[in-house]
Amino acid sequence: MTRDDQEQEAAADAVARDWIRESGASVSQTLARWAEGRLAELPAGQGWDVVRMDRPHGWRTVQALRNAGAEIGPVLHNADHVDVFVPAGSVEDWDQEGARVVAAGAMLHVPPPAVVAPHTLNARSWIVPPSAAHTDGTALYEAFATASASMAMDGRR
Repeated sequence: MTRDDQEQEAAADAVARDWIRESGASVSQTLARWAEGRLAELPAGQGWDVVRMDRPHGWRTVQALRNAGAEIGPVLHNADHVDVFVPAGSVEDWDQEGARVVAAGAMLHVPPPAVVAPHTLNARSWIVPPSAAHTDGTALYEAFATASASMAMDGRR
């Protein structure tokens, strides 16, 4: 491992620790579960909120965010849905049909940040791994609307 690789790994570990702390979960327990190859449970609604949508809509929304040049924070997916992490309180007025804000305190089962699609752990992986950034709630709202319109035009809705 090169010095650059070690520095990048150390920076990623620091970001993961900060991200776990934001959630209110135990850093040591979370890291231990990940070290055992297991998912960790982190509560939504403290350090960040989560908007949940079905997988096709979620992937299309992430693409709309990328096309818009928006900063994208953590995005998690599994067989059924995509979860986008946004700053706490930024989606309180969410009213888009087809997506919902995950209730505060609901437990999310998350893999380690290194498990990025197409790799999975218990059928879960990150589209965008945890970072210091979060997706702006307004940008997500607009991207979701764009994705909805695109899907309607494709006859997928």
